[in-house]
Amino acid sequence: MHSAQALAQVRDKIFRSWTGISEVAIIKEVATKGEHIDLCMEYWAKRKNISQSEYRHHFYDVVQAYVQRLLSERLVCKAEDVLRNVDRDVKCFFFQFACECKDEDLSEFVLDHLRNREPLMYEQEEPVLAYHWSLVQQLRECDTLVAKHQVQLPRLHIEALMTLPEHALQVLLVELYFANGNESLLGSLSKEIVWQYLVDNNQTDKLQRWCRCQEGLDPEEELSALEQGFSAWQIDASMYEYALRHLQQPSEVLRNYFARAGYFFPDETGDIPSQLRRLCTMQCLSQHSELLSRQPLAKYLLDRGLHSLLLMDCVPVAALEPLAGSEVHQEALLNLIVDLKSHSLNDNEGFELISKSVQSYLEKTHDAADSFEGHPLLTFYDFLGQEPSVPSLEGFLTSTSLGRVPYLKSLTSRFDHGPTSTSTGLPTAHDLFLKFKQVNLPLLAAAGHGELVTFSNPRLCQRYARKSQLNYTHYLKQQRSAYAVYYLITEQLQLYGLITKTQLFHACETVTQLALHHSGDVELVTHCVACCEMLGFDTQPLRSFLLLQKKLPKRQNGGSYSQLLAEWDRDLVQQLQNDSREFPLELYQSLMRLAIRDVPGKFPMALLKYYAANNDWWHLLLIFQYFDIPLSELKKLLADFKTSPLGVHLLRALSFESGDRQHKRAFQRPPRRSGETQTNSSQETMTNSSHSSNQESSVQPLHGNTDQSLCTLLTHTARQDVFAIILCSTSSVPDEPIPSTAKFVEMMLGNAPHCSAINLLRHCIRNEQPVLAVLAATLSTQNRDWCWLVWLAVASGQWTRLLQEAAKVRDENRSEWVWSLIRSAVSGGKLNPLLHSFEIFQADCKFTHLCRFLQLTGHQEDFSDGTIVELRQFFCSWSQDEVTLPLCGPLPRKHVIQRSIALLLIQLQSNFDCILQQQRFLDCICRSDVGDICDLLDFCLLHKVFGVAATWLRELSIDLEQLVKRDSSEYRRLVDALTDARAYEQALQLATLLQLPLSDIVYGKWVAELENGVLRPHGEYEAEIQQHALPPAILVNFLLQAASSTGQVGLRRYEHLQSALSVIKKHHLFPNESFDRDQIEYDMVLCYLQLPDDEISKLAIYHSEYYEQIMLQERCVLYKSFSELKELAGIDDLTVASKTPLTSQMETRLETLLSTLLDEGDIVEALRLQELFEFRPNDLRFIVFAMALAEGMTSISNLSSKERQLLGEIEKSAFPKFNRITLNQNVMTRWGSDLSDSCSDNVALEFEEIPSKEKQQTLDTLLGIGSKLKCGVELGRRIVLAYRAAMNLDKEYLDVLRTKDAGILLKSAAGEDCLQRLLVVSDIQISTRMTPNEIAESLALELTTCIVRPRFYIFHASQQPRNALRNADLWGHNIDRDFHLILELAPNTTMLGNSLLEYCDALQAYRRYQDGKPYEESEAFERLSGIITLYGLPTPSPTGTGPGNPQVLSHKKQNQIYVELLIKAHLCFVHECSMEGIVSVLQKAKALNGKLTKAKSWSLIVRMLIGIARYREMFYCFDSLIENEQFESLLGQFDEDQKGGLRQAILSYLREYQPKDGKDLLRLAALHFLMYKELAEMWTEEAEDIVNKVQSLAATGNGLKCFPEVQTRLQQALENYTHATENYLLDNKLLLAQQSVSRAELMAMQLDLVNKALEKRLNNNVQQLCVNVLGVRSREQFRELVNTQLSVPQTLILGRAYGFDINWSEALLSQFVLLQVPNYLMEYRCHQRINDDVIEQVVKGYLLHSQSHPTNAKQEESLAQLVELIKSVVLKYKLASILGFKPIVMSLINDSSVHYLRDTNFGRKEFHTSAEA
Repeated sequence: MHSAQALAQVRDKIFRSWTGISEVAIIKEVATKGEHIDLCMEYWAKRKNISQSEYRHHFYDVVQAYVQRLLSERLVCKAEDVLRNVDRDVKCFFFQFACECKDEDLSEFVLDHLRNREPLMYEQEEPVLAYHWSLVQQLRECDTLVAKHQVQLPRLHIEALMTLPEHALQVLLVELYFANGNESLLGSLSKEIVWQYLVDNNQTDKLQRWCRCQEGLDPEEELSALEQGFSAWQIDASMYEYALRHLQQPSEVLRNYFARAGYFFPDETGDIPSQLRRLCTMQCLSQHSELLSRQPLAKYLLDRGLHSLLLMDCVPVAALEPLAGSEVHQEALLNLIVDLKSHSLNDNEGFELISKSVQSYLEKTHDAADSFEGHPLLTFYDFLGQEPSVPSLEGFLTSTSLGRVPYLKSLTSRFDHGPTSTSTGLPTAHDLFLKFKQVNLPLLAAAGHGELVTFSNPRLCQRYARKSQLNYTHYLKQQRSAYAVYYLITEQLQLYGLITKTQLFHACETVTQLALHHSGDVELVTHCVACCEMLGFDTQPLRSFLLLQKKLPKRQNGGSYSQLLAEWDRDLVQQLQNDSREFPLELYQSLMRLAIRDVPGKFPMALLKYYAANNDWWHLLLIFQYFDIPLSELKKLLADFKTSPLGVHLLRALSFESGDRQHKRAFQRPPRRSGETQTNSSQETMTNSSHSSNQESSVQPLHGNTDQSLCTLLTHTARQDVFAIILCSTSSVPDEPIPSTAKFVEMMLGNAPHCSAINLLRHCIRNEQPVLAVLAATLSTQNRDWCWLVWLAVASGQWTRLLQEAAKVRDENRSEWVWSLIRSAVSGGKLNPLLHSFEIFQADCKFTHLCRFLQLTGHQEDFSDGTIVELRQFFCSWSQDEVTLPLCGPLPRKHVIQRSIALLLIQLQSNFDCILQQQRFLDCICRSDVGDICDLLDFCLLHKVFGVAATWLRELSIDLEQLVKRDSSEYRRLVDALTDARAYEQALQLATLLQLPLSDIVYGKWVAELENGVLRPHGEYEAEIQQHALPPAILVNFLLQAASSTGQVGLRRYEHLQSALSVIKKHHLFPNESFDRDQIEYDMVLCYLQLPDDEISKLAIYHSEYYEQIMLQERCVLYKSFSELKELAGIDDLTVASKTPLTSQMETRLETLLSTLLDEGDIVEALRLQELFEFRPNDLRFIVFAMALAEGMTSISNLSSKERQLLGEIEKSAFPKFNRITLNQNVMTRWGSDLSDSCSDNVALEFEEIPSKEKQQTLDTLLGIGSKLKCGVELGRRIVLAYRAAMNLDKEYLDVLRTKDAGILLKSAAGEDCLQRLLVVSDIQISTRMTPNEIAESLALELTTCIVRPRFYIFHASQQPRNALRNADLWGHNIDRDFHLILELAPNTTMLGNSLLEYCDALQAYRRYQDGKPYEESEAFERLSGIITLYGLPTPSPTGTGPGNPQVLSHKKQNQIYVELLIKAHLCFVHECSMEGIVSVLQKAKALNGKLTKAKSWSLIVRMLIGIARYREMFYCFDSLIENEQFESLLGQFDEDQKGGLRQAILSYLREYQPKDGKDLLRLAALHFLMYKELAEMWTEEAEDIVNKVQSLAATGNGLKCFPEVQTRLQQALENYTHATENYLLDNKLLLAQQSVSRAELMAMQLDLVNKALEKRLNNNVQQLCVNVLGVRSREQFRELVNTQLSVPQTLILGRAYGFDINWSEALLSQFVLLQVPNYLMEYRCHQRINDDVIEQVVKGYLLHSQSHPTNAKQEESLAQLVELIKSVVLKYKLASILGFKPIVMSLINDSSVHYLRDTNFGRKEFHTSAEA
């Protein structure tokens, strides 16, 4: 109970201490310390009248914001401690913060901290954290889902998700998946929760799909991710049961799926028909036999007569046996069914038992004569077993047993009997014929006069039978193929008189379809094939198809015929893989036949690829040879060979073989591409030269008609006999040279006889046989060049053109003629003849390399390195002048290279079919490094051009040959053509490559896009300008055109104009002749003024160049004078052609725009607009006047009347807004503060120079203007504060205004004797818009300097300060005494405190730097080093001549600096109640205390303790001092404000912790602090402790044992009480002193009693007891002591000590009268005045005592003595009379007082009354 009360008291005390503190501050404090968190929640929940659980979330929100701020300041360890204190997961919080943080460096810093804490653990937990973070992101996008789970997730973060119960998390994941459809969540979902979600939301379609997926779907069916999950998730029994309980209104399909699984919904649990129907629907009746066996199915089937169903397996025998006993009339049937189910017919024993059971059943049920009537089917089976006949049929129909057949009953009721029928029973056979065939047999018999009525009667059949005729297909079905052909032919001849091929084809097609439809009927198929063969058609494809269909696996229908063949091909491969010993030759032949007929030229490739993949070249070669497959198919297989060279070699071998013998299918294949043409080697040149001339001509007709037969081709290419020609050409004329071209032409065209060589050349031309020119060259070596010319002209088919050009050729320019021939050969694609001509006739000619290069690239498409070598060899030979041509003299190098490059370009333009080949050709040339040899044409550039505009080169018919010329305009024409075709991207790329102007192209592109309604973002146009290095004026013109196209008013127009101005501003395009910036700006603002209100809110206003490029970089601080601003605004040069009058609405909007500009600080743009529109609002007018006034350009007298009126309305109360605001306000409101009121008078200068009256008036006017401003307040503030700072600094206003470095002004304020320094500093800070961080760093630097500077020794006496350890002054103020004023300068003292702590860390780093240890550099370290370097004056050298070495701070000095920095930082944190900062200071102080203790710097410990003044948190300082016996250090001379707190702290520490010698220390402290009362209390406490010990040692009952120790202790207690009394008196505590004196007397009395007892002990040697006056606890004890033990002085002492009232009458009665203490009355009379009342009370007490106790004479004698002392005669006479003291009475009578007695009439009456009594 006491502990509960104590806890309640502690809680109330804590609550009271929180009174007046903000909620956030308390939460930060408890979270930082980790104490009283629950009390904090309870306290604020009660204050806010909400539940504690509800407030808990708010508490964590505040802590979260606090921790996030700590992390943003990189205080991760502290943030971690806070999170642990409030029981939050650190890794979850840090990870989420890092993910949400936009600062990548901070995010990585936090993650690194997590990794370093527990690396292994973090690697394991990082995927989990990332997964939960993704869940948080997804949940944030689903507001409805978060609101639904608000109770479980009041705050959405990673920790909340990770601490959720597993079931709740799964429910959340499932709902999240169905909310956003994120497939990545499927892997984490629980199938049970998904199932419950679908059931609870009644999503039967998904449940059905889930059940459907359990069956296994078609592999080709595409499944969604969820359906794939359905397939993988097996539905458990619990899931089915959950659905049965909770699913509402399930669909029929879902019921069926559940039934298939063996589950039925509650409404169908006992419904057997429904269960059977569903099981049968799902075809799973046999699977659930056990389930049905538990139902009363047997009874159900038996009652409904479904006896056959009783044989099902689901009906157990155990269910039938009880029925056999209960159903007596069906006992035989049930026994039969039981036997049928119990035994099997497959074994003999079972068959025998079943036979007996059937026999028994028939005997019991068919023992009567009419037994078969009950079973008419038996009669029907009996009829079917007999020979059928009409009589028997009639007899069967008339059987009475058939009347019970249901169908016959129905037939009888519906039957319409004929006229001859007289029976109403079952119909007869005649009735059936009449009903169904309309044949009246009796009538026919009557009409036929006894003629037999049969189906074979021709007359009756012709008359009554249905006429139908069989065709040839019926005979085929009867397997009569020959007759079918005969019937078909005769029928066609009868009908049409002729038989066409088409008719036979249709008949064969019908037969083929019949064979395919009945492919399983071998006989029918055989006759179908025979029929087709007899009709003259080839049935090989049909037989092949049927064979493949029969031998290979069956295929599903649905694929095409080609797909079926491909599948059969794969089946053959599979068959061969299964059994590789036998090749399915017959099947493959059939497949090959079908494939060739399906698509000509397409062969089945699966088997070929199989052999190629296995490198089985032998089988592959056999198949190619056997089936005569063309080599093009082998080329397709090259990629499938396991060893690719094997396929290449095989192809070469077969190609060589095909060169000797023509393939019989060679002319049925499509022509080979140009790249596939085979090239003859140099060794084959002579062999093939005879055919080279006619190859081109022979192949050309072949390409035109691929179906041409070999015979026709041979006839077409027939030539005369070569040997005959040689014989005819042989002549005896000697060899003669050909001298000239004219002579050559004459020889070739004439018929005159010449030598054999010339005759062969002539026949070569006429017969077009180039081989003859070869023979001629062998005969005449001197005419070899002419033979080369003839061979090339004939082989390339250019002789006619060559002959035409020969008339113009002269011998001196014969080279042009030769070049023309070569160029024509290249342009015509005759590259083989060209190459062969040089190889045959000019084997050593270097031009052959170029020809071979052209042939390899043009015909063989060989662009390899070997081909490049040929080109390089040609250019190498050209560079050495080794290139020559036949019939040409020495050729100039330039001429040769020009013509060679022209050949390359002709090759590029003419001999390639596709652009890809052309690009490869150019790439090949580029790789040959032609550009290093020749600079006529840049082929690399041409290659790039092709890559850009290859498709356009052909469309535009660009002559590539013209590109050889340096001044070719083809490139320019190509670019222009691309631009005209609006292919701007290609044109831009091409122009960039060619270094052509891009401006027109880009501008045209933009305009085209604009015409198409496409306008890209402005940034893209800027990027394009930078990309192409275009002048920005193009973009300006384009934007102006875009603006003009949008109309006069509109949002788009405003944006275009603003973009144009932005370009002008960005690229400094003003002035410019092509556009007027002022007009553009006017139009833009005018458009802005005319826009609707809803559109204006979305726009960003336009700013001046000075504002964006300078002011924004300078924090929008004004550093320009008014004249400079006017010059920047260009007001004097503004020109606008035409202006539009403004409406009132436009003026209002313009005023708003100007106000916005002023608020943002863009004074330049505001000045431009007011000049453009000639509109100036009051705020702008005041700001302009304030600038002019501050700069001295005008005076107050220059104000207009209206302005004077406005200024006159300024009340005097407005001035304090600028002059009397203290510095404890924020930056936005303290810019007009004045420290003169907050500073003490002694701070001000003794002789203060007052500014001039004119400046004072100007300042007052500026302050008035500033107070009147509504817009542009920051500009006004800058002007006013700059002017006031200049006035106080005694500087020019413009000098202060233009000074951008605030540090210079601050140094000026510190170094000069200016007025109101702190006010100047404040004005400088605010007017320059220094950030709180900058202000904090600046103040921290100054404070650190003031602390560090005095720590260096000063060696000149004149420089020695009075107190060397005192901190230096800052701006004329003592930083210790006036630190609160310094704090007023800092808008955020927490930042200032953190900056000071950074210097503390820097000081530690500097110590490590001094000690030569590794340290961490920082900005604070650099600045601290600078301070030390600056003020560390060098020590004088021993000789006194040199400057000496710089001073170094000792550790002690560093500790002093550290302590001062901590003290100042603590004051900063206390100023804003920053608990985290205070904690940081305390942590550093605790660490420093250990260092100071080691260094024995006790004074610094005391300084730190008193400076921080958080004594309770710093009790460790007391520990250090007391442990090291330095407690006296705390008792120095301190200020009064410090002394009080320190005194209480010392007392609290000593009382709470009670250290060793604590009392002495406490007494010492009390003496030091003159704490007399506390000293007296200590003496009193010690005395009481001694008294208690005496009581415990010697007290026995009411006595006290007497021995020397008691005597000593009592003496000590007496002294303590004496000291206490003295201290109380010193402290003027008189009452307490009196009490202490009383206690001292009591001790003295007890000591006296003990001393007397000890004296008796010495006499008697017996332990004595004395009266114990120390242990009085009650009034009874006190009364007993007074009445029996103590004398009068002792009684007085005891009464003063305990405060009890003394009853003296009772004491006198007891001691003087009864106990007969003789001197008691005398003592009493010595110390007290005895009065009549006391004696009267003694007498009364005695009378009462005498009534119960006997008396004696001594007692009466003593009592008489008392009576004698009574002064009242009456009372004395009365009491003496009562007591019977006659002497006293008689003395009174005899005395003169008797007359008084008589007068009072005391007499006899009273006496007698008393006597009677």
